[in-house]
Amino acid sequence: MANLGAGWIAFQAIHDDLDRRVEQAAVLMSVELADTFERDGRDALVEATRARATALDPEDDIVWLGLADGTFLAGHRLPDPQDLAVGDVSGTRLGQDDDDTYLLTSRQIGDLRLITARSYEDTDDIARTVLKAIGAATLIVTLLAALVAFILSRRGQLRIEAISSVLSKVAAGEMQQRIETHGHSDDLGRLSERINDALEQLEATVVGIKQVSADIAHDLRTPINRLGIQVESLTLEASNHPALQDKLNQASSNIRQITNTFDALLRISQIEAGARKAKFRAVPIAGIAAALYEAYAAVCDDAGQTLLVSSNMDANTLVHGDQDLLTQLGANLIENAIRHAGQGATIRLETGSGLNGVWLSVSDDGPGIPPEEYERVTERFYRLDKARHTPGSGLGLALVKAIADLHKARLRLSDAKPGLAVRVEFKPFSEALKSRD
Repeated sequence: MANLGAGWIAFQAIHDDLDRRVEQAAVLMSVELADTFERDGRDALVEATRARATALDPEDDIVWLGLADGTFLAGHRLPDPQDLAVGDVSGTRLGQDDDDTYLLTSRQIGDLRLITARSYEDTDDIARTVLKAIGAATLIVTLLAALVAFILSRRGQLRIEAISSVLSKVAAGEMQQRIETHGHSDDLGRLSERINDALEQLEATVVGIKQVSADIAHDLRTPINRLGIQVESLTLEASNHPALQDKLNQASSNIRQITNTFDALLRISQIEAGARKAKFRAVPIAGIAAALYEAYAAVCDDAGQTLLVSSNMDANTLVHGDQDLLTQLGANLIENAIRHAGQGATIRLETGSGLNGVWLSVSDDGPGIPPEEYERVTERFYRLDKARHTPGSGLGLALVKAIADLHKARLRLSDAKPGLAVRVEFKPFSEALKSRD
C-alpha cells in the first residue's frame, strides 16, 4: 500500500511536469512569432507563420494567424477560430480526426490574432508508460515482499513448531530434549535459548526428585526387611497367643506391602534411567502372553473371574526389548484387572501385529474408570480409591508406563464398553533396531 501511494504521488508529479512542458512549448512558439512581428513587421510574421506551419505536424503542433474577425492569413486552417477559448481543447475542434487534447494559447498582435496549440499526445504516452512502469514495479515489489514475508513466516512457523514439538516431548517425559538454535540471534533464537535453560533446570530438578525417591526407598528397604524378619520371628513365638498372632500377621502383611512399594519405586527408577536396555533382544510377544496366561489363569479362577487369551504366533509379533520387563508389564496389567474388575468379570489378554507394529492389550468388562482419569492413573501413587480401601500402592500402571517408555511404546487407555482396555503399541522390530540408542 505504501509503494502504491508513493508511486501515485510520483506519477502525479511527473504528469504535472509534462503538462507544464506542453504549456511552455505552446507559449514559446507564440512568443517567438510575436518577436518576429516586433522585429520585422507584419509581412515577416505572416511568412514566418506559413513556414512554421509547413514544418509542423498538425497532429503535434498547430499555428494559426488571422484577423480579429477570423479571416485566415497563414498557418493551419481551423474550423471556427473565433469560438476557440484558451485552454485545453479536443482535437476535433481543431479539425483533427483523433481524440487527442491540445493546449491552446491565443495572442493579439495589433489587428492580428495568433493561435498556437500543442498536443498532449506525447506527454500522455509518456504518462501512460510511467504509470505502467510504476504499476509493474509496484506489483513486482508487492510480489517479492509477499514472497519474502511468506518465506520468513514459514521459517518462523517451522521453528515455532519445532519448539512446540520439543515441549510436547518434554511434557511426555523426554526430559533430555532441547531446541536446536543453529546460531540464530533473533527473537526466536533468544527465546529458544531461554527455554533450553529452563529445561536444563527442570531436568535437573526432576532427576533430583527421582533420585531422592530412589534414595529414600533404598535406605528404608533394609531396616524394613529386618523389621519384617523380626515380626515373623515374633509370630512364631506367639503361636500360643492367637490374638497377638493375628496382629503380628497383619503387621507382617503391611510390612510386605511397604517393601513391595519400595521395590516398585526402585524398579521404576532403574527403568527410567535406561539401565535395562543392555538386555534388549528379540522377544516374541505372543510367547509372553502364553506364559502370562499359564501363570494367571488359575489366579483368575480363584477370584471368580475368567482369563481369555488371543495371540498371533507368527514372527511378526517380535518386539525388541527386555523379556523380563515385558513380562512384568503384562503381569501388572492382568493384576490390575483382577483387582478392580470384580467377581465374575472376563479378562482378555490379546496380542497382534499390523503395519504400525506389534501390540499387547488387556481388557475387562468391569466398572472401568472415567475417561478424564486416563492420564492421571499412570502417575505414581495416584489411585481412584482416594480412601485406599482397596489393596495396592498406586504404582502398578506407573511401572507399566515406565516399561512402555523404555521400549518407546505407546500406552493407550480406552473404554472397553464396559470396562477398561489398556493397549501397549510397540514399533515394528526392524524400526526399533534402527532407532535404538
